[in-house]
Amino acid sequence: MRTLKNLLLASVVGGATLGMSSCSENSENGNGGGGAGSQTIEATWSNYAGYTRVVSEVLERDAFSIYALWKGTNNLPADEVGRVEELEIPAMLADGYGNLFKKHQAGSTYPNAKVCLQTIIAASVDIATEVSEQKIAAPYNEKNVYGVESWYSFNSYTDYDDNIESIENAYLGGPEDNRDEATSLYAAVKAVNASLAEQVKSDIEASHQALKAAKEQGCFRDAVLAYANNNIKSPQVEQAITTIGTLSQSLDQLNGAVEAISETVADQVVTNYVDRTVIPTYTNLKNEAGKLVEAVSKYTQNPTQENLDAACQQWKQTRIPWERSEAFLFGPVADQQFDPHLDSWPLSQLNIKSILRGNFDWANEDGSSMGANTLGFHTLELLLFENGNPRQVKTFIKDGMVTIQ
Repeated sequence: MRTLKNLLLASVVGGATLGMSSCSENSENGNGGGGAGSQTIEATWSNYAGYTRVVSEVLERDAFSIYALWKGTNNLPADEVGRVEELEIPAMLADGYGNLFKKHQAGSTYPNAKVCLQTIIAASVDIATEVSEQKIAAPYNEKNVYGVESWYSFNSYTDYDDNIESIENAYLGGPEDNRDEATSLYAAVKAVNASLAEQVKSDIEASHQALKAAKEQGCFRDAVLAYANNNIKSPQVEQAITTIGTLSQSLDQLNGAVEAISETVADQVVTNYVDRTVIPTYTNLKNEAGKLVEAVSKYTQNPTQENLDAACQQWKQTRIPWERSEAFLFGPVADQQFDPHLDSWPLSQLNIKSILRGNFDWANEDGSSMGANTLGFHTLELLLFENGNPRQVKTFIKDGMVTIQ
């Protein structure tokens, strides 16, 4: 699903990604750099603060754009319509992508409701497969610590569980606090194939539990380090890979039930899906990203530990709705390449160094000159976190300089 991520992962061998250290400073599973050695970047506070602020602002603009594209200008308040015009968001529909999906008219990308159901299923299969095979199995089996996503914040397992949550919400009729199971994909499948419907539901819960069991053993990076350095396998990680892989297979079987679902029922499922899952998730992402910009701005204007801690906490809060949107990475997110722009991994060490050591007019910089692998969640994560915690202001910032390790 993430072609850019996969291409960038190959560059790790050439040393093009930023260094790392183990999840715990005294970890018995490996040395500080996982055998690769940490890279250190020194930069002026002015460059660091300007870059950090711009990355947060680009992230927020992307989040707002996705939200606006799904809603449509006819369904936005006046101030947001004004911002759409200011940003000149391409392919903007008056009624929004959400209504395009719900109307599923003949001759369009979605000619009927059953095609919409197949799209929902395919997107869920994609993220389940990605979590199992790419996010967990690939770095673990290849003993490649550099492939572990969200290593600076130690947020990997939380990310993966939120990905499973995105599948759950798409299948069961929305997030738990806004769920309408009666018009969900689960209910529609249950009416024509009860055993399959329950199997998928059971596999979703099993995936949550498998990730919980793995997380209880420590962070994912330590598990990869233990295997890479000492050939110590993790039964919990291996079980998570298998369990989520099984979920992907059972989700794919839902396609066989679609033909037996009436167009009327399918139409209700699609409407419920857009109104209770997609739009609320992207609205939450937009709102949390706005709070993130505010938190980062406060920190860069007044770099206290309290302000940095708050920015880190808001990064985690903003990460949740993004990861919970990954079961519907189609439409505007795919068409306009928001996914790699928001979530590229690994990062480009050389380009990030160039930016931090460059000569930018930060007051007028909007990030448009920066590549996707120097922006997004993970760049901001690097700039804010170290070893799973907020960076320590008293040691990180000194004499107008910052040191990133």
